[in-house]
Amino acid sequence: MYDGQEFLRDDRWCLSRRALLSGAGAVGAAGLLSACGAVDSPGGQAAAAPGTVLVKTGDVPVGGGTVVNGVLVVQPEAGAFAAYDTTCPHQGARVGAPRDGVITCPAHNSTFSASDGTRLAGPATRGLTEIPVRVDGTNIVRA
Repeated sequence: MYDGQEFLRDDRWCLSRRALLSGAGAVGAAGLLSACGAVDSPGGQAAAAPGTVLVKTGDVPVGGGTVVNGVLVVQPEAGAFAAYDTTCPHQGARVGAPRDGVITCPAHNSTFSASDGTRLAGPATRGLTEIPVRVDGTNIVRA
């Protein structure tokens, strides 16, 4: 007969601390993985509207770049500017500024050329989406 106390003493019904923490970790990991596919802006396009000043030309290092409002502005060689949506085409993580001419997605290590945004390696199947820009005086403006 069940007396209520036997149930509490039965080890079959008790979760170990390890099992409880493992389950909680799995739930957290699932949440992070589902967020990898999220894209902040519709259609994966950067939020900056045409005509928006993105950055001053002097703030974009030659051979490097800077991220502003979901747009990566690069200057692969002096006086030549290009811009890309920071959304990685693989699963929507955000790329950062290039290092040594290579843009890398921190989520799954897809790599892209800083000079033209093309895919170099990794799970992404295409390059970064180019954002049209123009130089207006000392400003880089979304075209």
